[in-house]
Amino acid sequence: DVSGSICKAIDIAKENGTEVFGIVGPQGGYTSEKADLVIKVPVLNKAHITPHTEAFQAVIWHALVSHPLLQKNKTKW
Repeated sequence: DVSGSICKAIDIAKENGTEVFGIVGPQGGYTSEKADLVIKVPVLNKAHITPHTEAFQAVIWHALVSHPLLQKNKTKW
């Protein structure tokens, strides 16, 4: 499924020299073609591609914001 808003955001970011990172499903799509760094989430059940990919996006986001070298402020937990 193509999200026009995401495609436009990627294009604007690239036009402004911003690096684009993507976390996508196995087919990747527009983000996979245009991003500077892409993590492709493998899916075991084709009936659950979108929810499976989105669930792993949350795991990866959490790992990034919790990494001590990337934190501007320490977490409270």
